[in-house]
Amino acid sequence: MAQFLSRYVPAHFRHPVQLARRLVRTGDRAALQAMAFAALGVVTTPLDLALAPVERRLGASPRSQPHPVILVCGPPRAGTTVVYQALVSSLPVAYLSNVVTMFPRAPLVASKWSGLARADAPHDLHSFYGKTSGLRGTCDALGIWDSWFGDDRTRPNLALSEKQRAAMRQFFTAADEVFRRPLCCKNNSLNVLAHVVAEAVPQAMFICLMRRNEALAASLYRARTDIHGDLSQPYGLTAASVDPTFVEPSDPVESVIEQVRFFERVVADQQARLGSERFWQVSYEEFCQRPGDLIQRVAQRLFGSADAIRIAVPARLEPPKRREIPGEVAARFAAAFG
Repeated sequence: MAQFLSRYVPAHFRHPVQLARRLVRTGDRAALQAMAFAALGVVTTPLDLALAPVERRLGASPRSQPHPVILVCGPPRAGTTVVYQALVSSLPVAYLSNVVTMFPRAPLVASKWSGLARADAPHDLHSFYGKTSGLRGTCDALGIWDSWFGDDRTRPNLALSEKQRAAMRQFFTAADEVFRRPLCCKNNSLNVLAHVVAEAVPQAMFICLMRRNEALAASLYRARTDIHGDLSQPYGLTAASVDPTFVEPSDPVESVIEQVRFFERVVADQQARLGSERFWQVSYEEFCQRPGDLIQRVAQRLFGSADAIRIAVPARLEPPKRREIPGEVAARFAAAFG
């Protein structure tokens, strides 16, 4: 039962009922619809199971030159969702919509039969902790990634078996067959796992968001209470995700500081492994100041010309306003990161 529910409610959420109550209190449409999609996923399970054999038959005839795959990653709360939304709404690329949350076993078949495989993404840059509204809204499709890296997203598998690598290759080959254009996806944890995916999917490249350390720390601190309702439970990956001997600091502030430093280390490691041509580091603050720069750069990479841009994003984006963290906590982050 736990494995079944983990397709819709992540296994590391200890108190899903309390989480639902907190989301309802926000009144945010994306938060409310995320719960609705999770509930619908349970309802559509029989159809999802019936479509799974059809899904497995996709990708039997791979293209000799598959379209590129753009994978957006980075620490949680670093702006990965808004970059993902801006790219897929501005460029003629495919993406994974919220319909796949209801069909984790047959996401490509569901996308194709629903007509969303050829649909353009809505030009909507709103989200709530990565969740968006509407069936056409962007989705990070974590259920798909879980099938390869495990359903405990705090401790992903770091070494895939040949069977898992083959399954990953088959999925992206099938996606190329279904979408017939470059595919853009998002998964924050690829800032740790990029080298594993890069080996299995040679046409993949990565856009890794980084945020000013002090602001990232404040946002990660808020997320602990907003999502987990518990300051002692980290939001996102930590050093313990890759090192079983790591002991998480008992002080939440020190834990967040170490988490931010961990993200710096793993991103530097991925950059060294994959090189700057395949693994791009992008500043969230610079993206907000000039979002068009990144979109033009991706357009040049995918299509050889910025003429492919179909919708111009605003010249400047204003980061959403968030509630303040306690002054003494902010002071400790400022002292840690200077």
